[in-house]
Amino acid sequence: MNIEPSKQIPVPLPRIAAFERYGFGLFLHYGLYSLLGQGEWAKHHLKVSQEDYQKLPARFDAADFEPAKIAELARKAGMKYVCLTTRHHDGFSLYDTRGLNTWDAPHSAAGRDLVGEYASAMREAGLAVFFYHTTLDWWHPDFDAPGRWGNYLDYLNRSVEILCTHYGRIDGFWFDGNWARKDRDWQEDKLYAVIRKRHPEAIIVNNSSTAARGKIGHPDVDVLTFEQGRPTAIQRAGTTKYLAAEMCETINSHWGIADYDLSQKSPSDIIDRLASCRRFGANLLLNIGPTAAGAVPDYDKALLEIVGRWIEKCASFLYKAVPTSLKARGQDFVVQDGDDPSTYYYFLHNLAISGNQHLHSGEAGEGLKTVQGALAPVRSVQWTDNGESLVFSQDAVLGALTFNATNYPYGRQLVVRVAKIETSGAARP
Repeated sequence: MNIEPSKQIPVPLPRIAAFERYGFGLFLHYGLYSLLGQGEWAKHHLKVSQEDYQKLPARFDAADFEPAKIAELARKAGMKYVCLTTRHHDGFSLYDTRGLNTWDAPHSAAGRDLVGEYASAMREAGLAVFFYHTTLDWWHPDFDAPGRWGNYLDYLNRSVEILCTHYGRIDGFWFDGNWARKDRDWQEDKLYAVIRKRHPEAIIVNNSSTAARGKIGHPDVDVLTFEQGRPTAIQRAGTTKYLAAEMCETINSHWGIADYDLSQKSPSDIIDRLASCRRFGANLLLNIGPTAAGAVPDYDKALLEIVGRWIEKCASFLYKAVPTSLKARGQDFVVQDGDDPSTYYYFLHNLAISGNQHLHSGEAGEGLKTVQGALAPVRSVQWTDNGESLVFSQDAVLGALTFNATNYPYGRQLVVRVAKIETSGAARP
């Protein structure tokens, strides 16, 4: 059957297909602003003078920044990639700028190339290495100087060239800041050419900002971004390039550490967000803000450990989840196994605990769940967390699968429970 070009979905490039299977990543916002403990935009919003900000490198010792421990934490949480702020909007670099300036970590009290240490540790742990790099720069004198825009772009490109040249294989670059000067010609062709010359298979991300979630950008960009906003179904039919999707999310209300930000999300919040991302094939890039000395806060460690237990117990297939058009009720949804198209997974929310009616709050009880849409004959339905087989029936005429979702056994509550649906083959067209 021929499909009209306007309805065809492009085949993803190998690097984009691989990125989609990362599923879950760790974002690290660490820099001079961490010393202030009031968020990554503290210099701007609190109107800290450049004179005072220039004093911070003398205190920036990064004594507790241990990338190997961060890598192990990410790996145990089920994350497949990590992205570090190599330079944020204050213009301070965690890498050796090699003569471009001395506004970097090797010239601070740390006396270390933190990016080099980070990249080595992530590779050693088998995690993909991503570099965040700002394009908005509050420090560089040419950024807003009349007639000096070309000089600034040259500085930016030379900075990225350093990252491309001295840190081994880089799996992705994550840019942020073009939205701050929408009236300017950012000459993205030149910037991305720097990357493609040395890392042709690197993923390129350029954050579209909270105001333009899911907006398609430059043709060399590989990912639609959803900053602090859940992805929706991606409309790829008729586009010229298949784009992956990624939601970046904070654990509280800031990217950099804020000592009195007490708005911490719970592990159940993150499990719910991760599930909703994978519903549409998007990755979740979850941020933590290390302390002034570079340590991961205790709460963040505990949260990641709990989320990792959920993935290990009932959702290890998340990395190969493929969106489907199958319909379920309420928040529930169904994805397909990208390696075995005859297998599907039903994500079920708000399930009660057996014998625990006096403690649950608003959860639905056990009962019949329905999947509507084309499915080959179903062979079995079972919970992924304990292997319990579930009673089901299928109506081929109505295109409906119904199964009885039993409650959690007492002593268990997984936030989102997953049922594995095995069929005799891929779905009918």
